[in-house]
Amino acid sequence: MTQGNQHGSTVVEWLIVVAIILMLFGMVFPTGMFVGESKAVRALETQGYRDVKITGKAIWFVALRGGDSKDAVRFSADATNPIGQHVKVYVFSGWLFKASTIRTP
Repeated sequence: MTQGNQHGSTVVEWLIVVAIILMLFGMVFPTGMFVGESKAVRALETQGYRDVKITGKAIWFVALRGGDSKDAVRFSADATNPIGQHVKVYVFSGWLFKASTIRTP
């Protein structure tokens, strides 16, 4: 068992506090800044889009911009869709393990 210090807190309590701080930091920190444009371009090209040009990147409040709660970034892009029309699309993606989702405005 851990021993308390002068203030009565134990190592376990400190570990819990540190864990909570790290979780809160992870929920607020914009992990979308680590996602490169190449992930969006690759997702669009896989779905048949060509002439892809990334026109913007949003890393704050992505869920409020049409994304899922697990999305970390929204890329805006201009591209030619598979049937030859020039379109504006959004590519939402998570950091690390979440795949990309293509949406139209």
